[in-house]
Amino acid sequence: MQENQSLNYNLDFKEIPVPTFCCFTLSDYCFLECKMCFKWKKDIFIKPDRLQMELEDWKKCALSLRKFAPDDFVINFGGGEITTVPWLFDLIKFCHELGFRTNIATNAFIIDRAMVEKMRDSKLDYINISLDSLDRKTHDYLRGVEGVYDKVMQAIDLVNQYAPNTQISICSIIMQPTLTGMVDLVKWVQQNNKINMIYLMVLMQPNNTDQQEQWWKEQAFNELWLKDYNQAAAVLDELIQLKIKGYKICNPIEHLQAFKTYSFDPNTYVKQSSCNIDHAIHISSVGDMFMCYQHQCLGDVRKISLDELWQSEHAELVRKQINNCRENCHFLLNCNFKD
Repeated sequence: MQENQSLNYNLDFKEIPVPTFCCFTLSDYCFLECKMCFKWKKDIFIKPDRLQMELEDWKKCALSLRKFAPDDFVINFGGGEITTVPWLFDLIKFCHELGFRTNIATNAFIIDRAMVEKMRDSKLDYINISLDSLDRKTHDYLRGVEGVYDKVMQAIDLVNQYAPNTQISICSIIMQPTLTGMVDLVKWVQQNNKINMIYLMVLMQPNNTDQQEQWWKEQAFNELWLKDYNQAAAVLDELIQLKIKGYKICNPIEHLQAFKTYSFDPNTYVKQSSCNIDHAIHISSVGDMFMCYQHQCLGDVRKISLDELWQSEHAELVRKQINNCRENCHFLLNCNFKD
């Protein structure tokens, strides 16, 4: 996607659109070889001559975002594997001092005590740790590296002990290898006083792959896709009942119901309303700003400030395009579902 070179900036807006979600993608590098994410391969969307943003670039973004973001707004820091970024906690501390809440998503493999102490000092609010199964072999197999499961358990203990003010959430993907163990995982989270919540996702076309129609039928992904709808629906119904009982599941009931619709037919638009990602901010590792990566780039935040891009006429055009979109993308189904 090419940056629009003829942007007109509508700086006379009486009201700047209020963002509801923000993700700073600090790095595209990851060392795991996950079956459901191909970020460990060479990025197919970013040109090799583009330089990744550095700490000062991201600080400027945060300052610009502070001009119009609501109080206690959450900045999500993503990757790749975010903990490989050497200045990660310097940036988090800077954003905390600006009044933002902060969240990171991680596979937890390289988290140790020294890192957790930096985490504590940065005042990180939330850490979202990937854990797909309580079965060690299953989780390690899906993540492509032996020992990941043990590192997750170690990281939970370390954060709980040395950064007790950082809330821990578990992120789990519903797919064929994890389906039968998902209810047990939710019950384990419920009984574990070190963990604040669990957020459930559903299998999507893996990151860093070319868009394919009916991708779930491809041999490379066939082992992951939910093969028996009745079995999947039964598990999701049980998860819905646990949610009703007050279990620590972040997803609203409507979200879990949407997973059922999607698992029956991934081509069926799962929302009752239009997508709400038209008020989301995504900034890539090389500084390109999007609301949704499926739609046009708003511009390069190193050339034009984030707040100017956000309230440009081009941004309004992209918002209209998103409102008309009816695609079950990763952001709709897994990251920003509201109905």
